Amino acid sequence: MPAHQPLSLKHMVLGMGLALCAVCSAATLDSRLQCKLFAGGEDHQFVFVPTSQPYKAKPVDLERFRFKAIVAANAEHIENIKITVSYRTEKQALILQQATYLPPFVSHQSLTGRQQLYSPNLGRELIYECTMLTAP
Repeated sequence: MPAHQPLSLKHMVLGMGLALCAVCSAATLDSRLQCKLFAGGEDHQFVFVPTSQPYKAKPVDLERFRFKAIVAANAEHIENIKITVSYRTEKQALILQQATYLPPFVSHQSLTGRQQLYSPNLGRELIYECTMLTAP
């Protein structure tokens, strides 16, 4: 019976890569982005689905904040996620934050972390956190 050989560095890296792939799966078209927001003393929850027409994605208005999440997809997979948060004044919207997230996306773990944004006047607050959810 042959003696067991110690694992080479190449085999250990390959094994760690396979384990990571089990956690970081490619987001499929049945995935969705779930965002929890807090504004104006109220909790809100929204789900954003993949779209091949990002310019048609609708923003969500909360108090004077505008939150827009676009899950851009082609025919096969999700290409990126873009989140824009603006503060609406009487004359225009002022962009407070814009972020782009690229694959791979970790399912059922926070994509954005907890984000806290404040209005330029009166210090109004918007808190949000988004998570990519994949179908089982």
